[in-house]
Amino acid sequence: MSADIWKFWRDALSGADVIIEEGAPQCGFYKMRKGKGGPWLPVMIRMDGDEMRCRVGSDSGVHPSDVWLWCAKHPISKEDAKHAFDTGAFPGDAPAIGDNSGAMSLADQIKDYAQQALDWLRKSGVKDDRTKDMAANFRAELIRLSKEADTQREAEKRPHDDAAKAIQAKWKPLIDTSKNAADEIRDALTAFMTAEKRRLEAEQRAKYEAEQKAAAAARAEIEAQHAKQMRDDPIAALTSPEPELPMAPPPPEPIKVQAGGQRGRKTGLREVTRYVVTDHKAALAFFADSEDVRELVAKLAERASKAGVAVPGVEKRIEEVAA
Repeated sequence: MSADIWKFWRDALSGADVIIEEGAPQCGFYKMRKGKGGPWLPVMIRMDGDEMRCRVGSDSGVHPSDVWLWCAKHPISKEDAKHAFDTGAFPGDAPAIGDNSGAMSLADQIKDYAQQALDWLRKSGVKDDRTKDMAANFRAELIRLSKEADTQREAEKRPHDDAAKAIQAKWKPLIDTSKNAADEIRDALTAFMTAEKRRLEAEQRAKYEAEQKAAAAARAEIEAQHAKQMRDDPIAALTSPEPELPMAPPPPEPIKVQAGGQRGRKTGLREVTRYVVTDHKAALAFFADSEDVRELVAKLAERASKAGVAVPGVEKRIEEVAA
């Protein structure tokens, strides 16, 4: 009884463990790439009388041992191999970018291919093994195009980034030096001018209070004299003009403390409104339903959980996505 020359291929195709030996090709149908990232090509290894022959794509003059280690781990069905030999594509292959794509810019290739992929998806959908493979192959080609575009983006952007870094390295330290010095002077000015304003306000307040007391005392003196006249000589008091009472002093104008002005604008104290959280729990409870807070909490929770921290209210979920 003759040996089953197709056993290795059938076992490999079924997923059984097989031993691949260099220099010992086995009859069957396989696929291989001639280079990293190259297209898959169908491979057929068969016996022709006592001689083993091999076909790779359209090339029927390949020695089986030359491609065996490249194709042995990729067995395919006879039907898929025939389809690939006849059409140049495997069942489930996504359409390749057109032969004239070399004349198209990468931007146009991406736009056209992405639209082609989405048109196919929306019309056909993923509903069986063939369309599943097509979807995966469309996605793989789109990812390849995305990486190629990103490579070109980086190459085009790099000179500008380098130029921007050089400009930043030249001017940013000078800007920081000037601004930091100005800020330090501002802080000193703020401290002095605030103290000076308080001193002047205290002097102004004391003067105003003294003027108020003097006016009140003068009014009291005039009113006392008028009352005495009413007792001593009521007719004269009633027929005499009303005594003129001194006016109360007007409220003082706000104190303004200014500095400089010889170079640029004058510097003065300016009111700045700041809101300081004094009760973090109450403020967080107020914003608990804010989408911004929810996103921030989700990011913090994910970061802490990945670091091994058990965060209350967070559960671990395992999801599968196509990759």
